[in-house]
Amino acid sequence: MRDPAHIDAIRRLNDEARSNPGVATLANVTIGFQSLPDADRLAALSTIMRFSKFDGDNDPYGEHDFGAIYQLPDRTWTQDRPRDETMIAATVFWKVDYYDQTLTFGSDAPWDAERTKRVLTIMLASEY
Repeated sequence: MRDPAHIDAIRRLNDEARSNPGVATLANVTIGFQSLPDADRLAALSTIMRFSKFDGDNDPYGEHDFGAIYQLPDRTWTQDRPRDETMIAATVFWKVDYYDQTLTFGSDAPWDAERTKRVLTIMLASEY
């Protein structure tokens, strides 16, 4: 179990990384996500940047390192999973991973921004 102060720091750094992809973190998108129409890709990215629906299912450790967003048939994106599965046109997962400064190994101190590089990966759920 991580120290609560470490969890708080990890959560803050992950929120910053997700809110500023490519600035506060490296961003990686899969070919499936990249192949979405520009408008859909930009709307999905905006939804990810504003993501706040963390719960025990997607955030069991309180680190804000994973989430899913959903495209509805009207092409809008939401972080709220529709109860009716037929209302989901597409699902996108995002994940923050922690690496050492050389991006060779996992970070041994993900709460320390000086020792850790964050990588935000965005992918279609169908690519998982």
